[in-house]
Amino acid sequence: MKHKYGVRMNYMKAWRSKEHAQEELRGKANESYRLLPGFLHMLQKTNPGTIVHMETENDNSFKYLFVALDASIKGWKKCKPIIVVDGTFLKSTYGGTLLSACTQDANGHIFPLAFSVVDSENNNSWQWFFTKVRETYGIREEQCLISDRHESISKAACQVFPEITHCYCVYHLLSNLKATFKKNASKLDKPFFAAARAYTERKFEYHMSELDSLDIRVRPYLQQVGYHKWSRYHCKNNRYSTMTSNIAESLNAANLAARELPITTLMESLRALIQQWTYTNRKKAQKTTTFLTPTAEKKLVDNFVESLTENVKPINETMFEVIELTRSWVINLKEKTCSCNRFQLDELPCAHALAVIKEMNLNVYNYCSGYYTTRTWLETYSGSTYPVHNHTTWDVPQNIKDIIVLPPNQKIRSGRPRKRRFLSEWDTKKHNRCGKCGQHGHNRKTCNNQAIK
Repeated sequence: MKHKYGVRMNYMKAWRSKEHAQEELRGKANESYRLLPGFLHMLQKTNPGTIVHMETENDNSFKYLFVALDASIKGWKKCKPIIVVDGTFLKSTYGGTLLSACTQDANGHIFPLAFSVVDSENNNSWQWFFTKVRETYGIREEQCLISDRHESISKAACQVFPEITHCYCVYHLLSNLKATFKKNASKLDKPFFAAARAYTERKFEYHMSELDSLDIRVRPYLQQVGYHKWSRYHCKNNRYSTMTSNIAESLNAANLAARELPITTLMESLRALIQQWTYTNRKKAQKTTTFLTPTAEKKLVDNFVESLTENVKPINETMFEVIELTRSWVINLKEKTCSCNRFQLDELPCAHALAVIKEMNLNVYNYCSGYYTTRTWLETYSGSTYPVHNHTTWDVPQNIKDIIVLPPNQKIRSGRPRKRRFLSEWDTKKHNRCGKCGQHGHNRKTCNNQAIK
């Protein structure tokens, strides 16, 4: 204001002006709860099939909110049976936590399933959220749940989803390893990730021995966690290539600005995000001419290039042996398996299977999972998300208008809300320091400054 308009004001006046302008654009935080019942009614009216649940305390103060759009419910049936969950704090006046559940479409894009606003990440809130997710989406065969190692998530998953496999994000587990065992912590990355992604027991044990050479305490720690919680080879159900909770973290990053909004505006922002992603990915799927999605096609081509040097030896009509320089692999085309385990875990032909398919002049696409086809990708976005429009145009029944929702009963924190989360020492970015001038951000070779005397 001083440099652009020549207006002098102190810090507090500028702060109050900014707060007033944001209220004009976003609405007041306490009034946003009053609009919430009408918004949820219109959300279900414009998007039939949408599931919403809201709970309040005895004094009508807000407690929990759950939203799953109809487009997400329809698309879930065409996605791999993997759900990634995570929670992130809200930065609005009354705080709270946003819980989310998401998966991936056939091309690997983020596909949001459900959102929930709760007080914090605790046992009751996660159990309530998982209960609503189960009521909305049910249970699928070979389903897998992936999250960080939050204790409340583990307890709630055991209570609500006892039938499905609960796995951990390997990145969060690695961070715990580094924090617990600081000896050679910077060298744990490669062998740990290689062990987590290993397809065979031989590969797994090879990389575990590398971890043993760095710190003998790592293996007992990982055994206590449970190999089936983080290792692809030991996992009870197929977790495909989803080894981390990155898609949930990316979803939180996409909602970074929205987390500062009042609750009704926040839910509208999430609805608009799903509408945008649904439209964009549907258009991409419509323009794709290959049988598989671009991501799956690329992986198949890479496997085919690797298979060009393989030697095939028939065992019988359905089983074959592929001989390499150091070992051989047994492929069963009828069962769609290979002794390297890539064929059955990725549900795409590995290099050994492709060598056999090429030798037999078979159609490679008959051995690919339906989760990777362009048709499935397009069917995932068969549902549409429609706008709710401005609240002045809402047609809300009187019984909905009579519902009273008050802000949560919690103390409003004073001061500027924290915008960024606390980073661990492993997440902190290291900047180069010039050996010539001593400044950060460049090195001696690119330095144009004078040398320090």
